[in-house]
Amino acid sequence: MTAALAGAMLAPACHAQSQRMAIPSYFYPGPLWTQAEKAAPTVGLTIINPNSGPGASLNAQYVEQVREAKAKGVQVIGYVHTSYGKRAKSEVLDEVGKFFQWYHVDGIFFDETSNLAPDIPYYRSLYKDVKAANAKAIVVLNPGAPTLEGYLAAGDVIATFESDVNAYVNKYVGADWTAKYPARRFWHIVYDVKPGAQLAQVIALSRKRGAGWVFLTSEILPNPYGKLPSDAVWSQEIAALPKR
Repeated sequence: MTAALAGAMLAPACHAQSQRMAIPSYFYPGPLWTQAEKAAPTVGLTIINPNSGPGASLNAQYVEQVREAKAKGVQVIGYVHTSYGKRAKSEVLDEVGKFFQWYHVDGIFFDETSNLAPDIPYYRSLYKDVKAANAKAIVVLNPGAPTLEGYLAAGDVIATFESDVNAYVNKYVGADWTAKYPARRFWHIVYDVKPGAQLAQVIALSRKRGAGWVFLTSEILPNPYGKLPSDAVWSQEIAALPKR
């Protein structure tokens, strides 16, 4: 799985035939995590976010949750925000270190990622530091919007879309260069999705647009990631993704 995520071999990405679910799982350890784990290997990637980062001290419940998820074959990465390249690297790396030391995560999710050219060196430097700490770690970047090809040297997976279903269906803007790379390098996150025809349309579009990782949820702003989607959306989404 790590090799599959991190591979940089050029390949067409116009059809994501091997999609899996990556979940912004910003909810406390417990039943929702158990539900996600039961959907492995369709669910392949989750995020722990104890307190907008690792928190001030180790949380034993998250330690156990990470251990349990990994035992089920689900990879877990730690949430660290970067303030669009403006946050001090020392602060970012301090949180990265805590996630590895306290929670033994599989990698890091850098939220609030810039998509501007002048910030590429900042993220490339973070990438090198994460890999120095753990060579097998997955680095996921979240600009939540189209970005520049240079960012692929700073992340193994890039979330190139994060918005509501109307924007995804009617206002989507992609980047042509992504078609040169494997779909597993890209993640689309879509909220306010209705079950039935709308969800089926979004899945079809995500494949056409080369997203190897997806997360569709019925939840809405201000916090679409505080719980899992409705039962109808969850079951349809799981059924729609390829089985392994």
